[in-house]
Amino acid sequence: MDSVRVIVRTMRNAVRWMSAITVALLAACASERMPCVDRAFVGGRVWTGDDARPWATAIAVSGDRLAAVGSDGEVRALCGAATEVIDLHGKFVCPGFIDAHLHFLQPEQIEIEEADSLATIQGKVREYAAANPQAEWLVGRGWGYAAFPDNSPHKRYLDQVVADRPLVLEERDGHMSVCNGKALALAGITRDTRDPEHGRIVHDTNGEPTGELQESAAQLVWKLVPDPSAEQMYAALKRTLDRAASYGLTSACQASFSREDLPIFRRVIAEGGMKMRFYWSVPFERDATDDDFAKWRALQDDFPRELIKFGCAKGFVDGVVDAQTAAMFEPYTTGKNGIAMWTQAELDATAVRYDRAGFQILLHAIGDRAIHMALDAYEHARFVDGARDSRHRVEHIEVPALADLPRFRELGVIASTQALFANPDQTTLENYSPLLGLERAANACAFKLFDDAGAVQAFGSDWPVFSMEVLHGIYCAATRMTPEGTPAGGYFPQHCISVEVALRHFTRDAAFACFDERDQGTLEAGKFADFVVLSEDILEQPPARVLATRVIRTVMGGHDTYTAD
Repeated sequence: MDSVRVIVRTMRNAVRWMSAITVALLAACASERMPCVDRAFVGGRVWTGDDARPWATAIAVSGDRLAAVGSDGEVRALCGAATEVIDLHGKFVCPGFIDAHLHFLQPEQIEIEEADSLATIQGKVREYAAANPQAEWLVGRGWGYAAFPDNSPHKRYLDQVVADRPLVLEERDGHMSVCNGKALALAGITRDTRDPEHGRIVHDTNGEPTGELQESAAQLVWKLVPDPSAEQMYAALKRTLDRAASYGLTSACQASFSREDLPIFRRVIAEGGMKMRFYWSVPFERDATDDDFAKWRALQDDFPRELIKFGCAKGFVDGVVDAQTAAMFEPYTTGKNGIAMWTQAELDATAVRYDRAGFQILLHAIGDRAIHMALDAYEHARFVDGARDSRHRVEHIEVPALADLPRFRELGVIASTQALFANPDQTTLENYSPLLGLERAANACAFKLFDDAGAVQAFGSDWPVFSMEVLHGIYCAATRMTPEGTPAGGYFPQHCISVEVALRHFTRDAAFACFDERDQGTLEAGKFADFVVLSEDILEQPPARVLATRVIRTVMGGHDTYTAD
């Protein structure tokens, strides 16, 4: 209770401080004793996300911060001769979108997202192979089980297109891969190859490997794939930053770690080309030492904190539903069960060490058993180390046991979910749901359950698993339908949430989940000037209109990172 009073008192002092700054700016500009704001956006419909003042019409920007958010008159009073004034013409403005979970830096590869048929996958592979005859390996990602006959990926479908070069395609969840016969041969995978720990080599009825490799088994092939060059990764980062800005994103949580990526980001920062802020995770590992913790903390010294900050650690408790590797209390309808990557004792002990070292923990847990294990580990850390504002998170949480929902609020654990995981596409309807069975499928990716339980819920995309296009995610969460409007009425529509709630999960709640609420997530004086201008007022339109909405302008740190043509 004392800590709550401290937080409230601090917030009140901050509000008084920022109000004083605004008054001082008004007085100074009026007397022309100091430069006035750099930019002013007026004539808009501004959703601030701030409960104390949810709506405004204008925004004033000074440097990389918001100088004022209020009426046109209040903001125009801060303008001087050098102020750039932009008329919003009634357009909708909201805080910059925050993706609370993605994997940002991805190399160029065969993109087979949204591929709903084997013919489409084969066509994309054939086209890429013809355009890249010099490529030693052909790699890609994005397939779903329903694209293959009987929901069963097999090397023969890839051999029909490419047989002379190794080919490996990662499933959209990133936990499974399918490869052709050449890749299997190079990896030395035969009918006698044993499953690695926490992995499966899928075999046909004759005992031969099909080419599908689940969880850690996929590394038997991927470890042979040559790494892309630094220049290729630099180009990929620049390209992806442009894409993210066009979607209205200004910040994200990078939910994976590669030390090789860090110089690429440093290069773009040095060039002044960063268009997003990142909260970066480090590995959550059994054998992490105090030296590891110290090295991970020292990473912050190489980056400006306002662009890249460290402080969280990401680990995996289980796999995914589509491959039947998500750990469940009861078996899938096939009789199989998932893969738990930890024992409870191991997970508890490691959670204590990371919690004690001051790291926020992000645990991938999809099946009800894995989710329960993650919550138990957090409860154990809290018992051992004492309660504090740790904001540990469970990532994805697709199939929770209903009895575990209240524990998120009780333990102060963030529900980190992905809006587009509720997209009822072909793989969801023909593979995912049948594997779970009706009762479990009815409460899968049910975001309303977390809201009703009083949990703080932060939305992300898990890109490249799904698109990081936030407006698409908001539409999906509000309708539980595909972009084509199927199924009619929505997929278990009792779990639909409002557009405004979904927007809050992509802004204010995502900022809180990343310890960024003082600087991001709402439009208030003193916070970063991160906001997005949309073509439609998505809060006044039916949810179906969200897909027709365009991003007109994205502003990060007071500067335009994207403007529509």
